[in-house]
Amino acid sequence: MKQAMVTGANGFIGQHIVKRLLSQGIKVHVLVRRQKIQFSDGVFVFEGDISDSDAVKKAVVGVDTIIHLAGKAHDFSGKDNVKDYFNVNVEGTRNVLDCCNGSEVKHFIYFSSVKAMVEESKDVLDESFIPAPTTPYGESKLAAERLVADYGIKSGIRTASLRLPAVYGPGNKGNIYTLIEAIDRGRFVMVGRGDNKRSMVYVGNVVDAALAVIERDKTKGAIYIVTDGIDYTVKELYEVIAKGLGKRPLPFYIPQPIANILGWAGSIGGRIIGKPLQFNSEVLDKFTNELTFSSRKIQEEIGFKPKYNLYNTIGETIEWYKGCR
Repeated sequence: MKQAMVTGANGFIGQHIVKRLLSQGIKVHVLVRRQKIQFSDGVFVFEGDISDSDAVKKAVVGVDTIIHLAGKAHDFSGKDNVKDYFNVNVEGTRNVLDCCNGSEVKHFIYFSSVKAMVEESKDVLDESFIPAPTTPYGESKLAAERLVADYGIKSGIRTASLRLPAVYGPGNKGNIYTLIEAIDRGRFVMVGRGDNKRSMVYVGNVVDAALAVIERDKTKGAIYIVTDGIDYTVKELYEVIAKGLGKRPLPFYIPQPIANILGWAGSIGGRIIGKPLQFNSEVLDKFTNELTFSSRKIQEEIGFKPKYNLYNTIGETIEWYKGCR
C-alpha cells in the first residue's frame, strides 16, 4: 500500500486510521462531506458525499487502497427514515465501488458491524452464522457487505468487510464514554448482577486488523469479525472503569423487573420530548443482553492478534475523558 483513500475520515475510527497510515509514510486521500477537523500534512482533502461520483472519482485518482468507513450510523431515537440507511450505506457504497472501475485500486476494505448478523444471541457467533439482522441499520450493512463481496469476485480487486462490535477508545463519545461519565458522577447503578457478557474492540485493534487484512489477505469478498479476543461482563466493565476513576463500585444493583419499567418509561419520555433520554430500553438492552462473537477466523487466516484490551487501555481512555469535561 502506497496511497490510500479513507472515507468517513472525520469520524472516530477514521481519524485513528489516517494517523496510522501517515505514521507508515503512506499518502492519504480523505473524502469528507465537510472538513470538521484539521488533518495533518500529507493528507489530501476532497470534499464531497460518497454518493457524488465526481467527488469520489477525484479522490480515487492514484490510490491503490480504499478504506470505506463513511455511512449512516445506527440512530437510537428511531426517528430516521428507513430509506436513509439504504441510500447511504448501500447505494453510497455501490457508488464508491463503481468509481473503482478503471482506477489503480487493488484493495477495498469495508467497515461493517455485527449488527449485520443479529441484535441478540446467547451463543458465541462467528462468520459461519447465517445473518438475520432485524433493524434497517443491520439490514443495510449486510446488503453493503454483499455488494463489496460481489464486486471483489467480479472485478478481481481484493475486497474484505470487517464486522465490528462496540468500538471504544480515546475520541469516542459512545457507550463507554457515557458509562465512564455516569460512574464518575455517581449516576450508574448496575442492572442485575452484571454477569452477561459483551464483545467489544479497542480502536487500536481495529486499525491493526484493517492493516493486517490489507497486507496479507488475498481473497475476494472475505468477511472477518474483529474483537479484543476477550468478552467482558458488565460487572467487569463497571469495576475496571470505577478503579480507573478511583471510585468504589456501589454495593447494590437494580433488580431486572424494576429496570425494565424504568427503561420503558425512559423510551416513552424520549419520544415525548423528541430526543433519547440517558436511560431507555435501548440502553437497558446493551447492559443486560448477552452478545458475544469469535474473532478466531481473522487470527487464523490473517495472523492478526489483538494487542489491546479494556484492562491495558482504560487508563488512556479515562485520561481522554477527563480532558473532555
